[in-house]
Amino acid sequence: MAAKPLRLLHAANLRIDCPLSGTGNLHDEIREIVETATLTAFERLITIAIEKDVDALLITGNTFDANYSSLTAEVALRDGFTRLDERHIPVLVTPGETDPISAWLELPRLPSNVTIFTDPDEEPIDLTDRGHLMATFMAVASDTSVEPEELLNILGGRTNRSGERPFVVGLLLPDRATGRQMQSQLIPARFAALDWLVCAAGTETHSLPLTDGHIHAQAAAQGASLAECGPHGATLLEVDTHRKTKKSLITLAPVRWERLTQTIDHSRTRDELLERMLAQLERLAPVKGELLRIVDWQLDRTSGEANGWESDDAANELAEALTELSDHPDGIRYVHRVRAVEPDLTLIEPAHREVLTEYLLALERRAPSGAGVFTKWLADAKVADMLKAGRHERWTEAVVPEEVTDLAQQLGWKWMSAVGKK
Repeated sequence: MAAKPLRLLHAANLRIDCPLSGTGNLHDEIREIVETATLTAFERLITIAIEKDVDALLITGNTFDANYSSLTAEVALRDGFTRLDERHIPVLVTPGETDPISAWLELPRLPSNVTIFTDPDEEPIDLTDRGHLMATFMAVASDTSVEPEELLNILGGRTNRSGERPFVVGLLLPDRATGRQMQSQLIPARFAALDWLVCAAGTETHSLPLTDGHIHAQAAAQGASLAECGPHGATLLEVDTHRKTKKSLITLAPVRWERLTQTIDHSRTRDELLERMLAQLERLAPVKGELLRIVDWQLDRTSGEANGWESDDAANELAEALTELSDHPDGIRYVHRVRAVEPDLTLIEPAHREVLTEYLLALERRAPSGAGVFTKWLADAKVADMLKAGRHERWTEAVVPEEVTDLAQQLGWKWMSAVGKK
C-alpha cells in the first residue's frame, strides 16, 4: 500500500486560448465569457491543484494549439506552472495532436517542476514523501510491455522497507508510426504493469497497451463546441493507504453546452411551450463555476400537426423569447438556439417521399467528417479566392461538422416538402 494518501489531478484538451466554435453572434458581456473560457478553465485548474494540495498534476495532450501561436497561452502556461512550482507540485505532460513535442521545445524554458514525456523508453519519474516512494510515473505507448521477469525486477527495486510498492501511473503518448510499432504489430502484445493509465477522451483502443490497471480517458476541461455537452473539468484521483481509489469530477468550464428536446404536443400557444421549456431548464442541475449555458433545442412532435413551428422565423423568435426569460445578468447567462420542427413525411407527396428517405439515410450512413476534412474540402473548392484575406481562415475555424450535418438534414426536409408547391 502507499505510504500516505495520494492525490493526483488529471486534465486533458486544455486548448488554452483557443476559440470556441459555433457560438454565433453574442453581445459584449457574454462574448467576453466565451473568448476567455479556456483561459478561465486553466486558471481554475491551477487553483484547484493548489487548494487540494495534490501530489502531481497530469496533463495528457492538446494543452495548446501550436497553429495559433498565442502569446497569451504561453504566458498563462508559464504563470500557472510557476505557481505550482512555488508549492513544489510537479507537472507531468504528454504532447498531443495540436501541441506536438516540437512545439513544446520551441517554448522558452519552463519551470523545473515540469516534465514533458516524449518517448516510452524514458526513465520513470518517482514521487516520494519524506523518503517514502509513493508513486511512479512512466510514459507508455501502444507497444509498451513488461516481461514477467522485468516486472519482478521493477517491483523489487521499487518496494520500500515496509514491503509497500508505489502506485504506478502510465501517461499515454500520441500514437506514432515508428519502426518498433510496426514490428510490434507482428508480435503478440505483452503486459504493461500499471495501476492507472491516463489519456485523453477519444483515444483509439488500438493505441492502448495491454494492462489490468484502470484506464481513465479525460474529457476536455472546457467544451469547444456543441459536440462536447454537459459539465467539463478535471478529475481528482485519490488513492488511500489500502490502495483503494476514488475519482471525482472537478468542474472548471465557465461555458456549458447542452442539447435538449422539447415536444410541441399539447402546447396550444407559444407561452405554453415556453413554460415547458423553462421547466426543463430548471431540471438541469447547476455545477460550480458555470457562467454561461448555450442550449441547442430540438422541437419534436408525435402528431402530424406542426402548428407553425416548422418555420425558421418562428423558431428564432422562440429562441429570443426563451433567452429573454432565462438570461439573468446577476446569475447564469443563457443563449438559446431552437431548430424548427422537421416536416412530417406523411405530408410529402409519395413520389418524393422515397427520395427524401434515401437522402436522410445516406446522411446517417456517411461516416462523420472531422474539421480537417472540411478544411480540405473548402480549400479544394477555392473558397478563399472569393473572400477577403483573413476572412477565410476565421470562417474555416468556425466550421462545426455536426452543425453542417444538421443543416444538410434540414435542407433535405425543406427541399422535398416544397416540391410541387407554388
